Amino acid sequence: MEGESERIGESKILTVDEVKKLLRLSGEKARELENSILEKQDGLFKDIMIVTFGWRLQEDGTRKLVSRLPNGKFLFPDRSENIQDIEPGIPYVCLVYEREREGFAKIISEEYQPKIYVPTHRVPVMVWRDENGRIHRKAPLGKSYEMRIIAAIKEMEDMGFQSVRVIFRKNQAR
Repeated sequence: MEGESERIGESKILTVDEVKKLLRLSGEKARELENSILEKQDGLFKDIMIVTFGWRLQEDGTRKLVSRLPNGKFLFPDRSENIQDIEPGIPYVCLVYEREREGFAKIISEEYQPKIYVPTHRVPVMVWRDENGRIHRKAPLGKSYEMRIIAAIKEMEDMGFQSVRVIFRKNQAR
């Protein structure tokens, strides 16, 4: 990870209902999310935003995990967050506290992203939630691993997903 890898999306203040719709949650899971947000909200951390962190190279050669607020101010993970658990380039639902020159974010959860799991037997499995929050699983057809993985990506694209996360199970334990 040399240099900068700062993929910063557009952040805007969201409501709890918008977050539930974005994460495609309903029922008990939606109530759990609402309770989690209320638990972490206090007088300072009150705005809900989607934040994507990236590594930014400092003048002294070190790297800092940062993002930007819509007004251009730098946004840092709150001290209560474990930086090793934050993956650069992944959008997170966060509670944000904005100060005069910078802001701080407490992570609530990852933004919903459909996934393609590739187990050791190399038959990819697509996993996604529909608008009602129901989880779907499907293994695409194909004669080879390459044909199946391409079929999974194309099908996710045809469903209208902007991005898909591919998880290689054999490398997950490393």
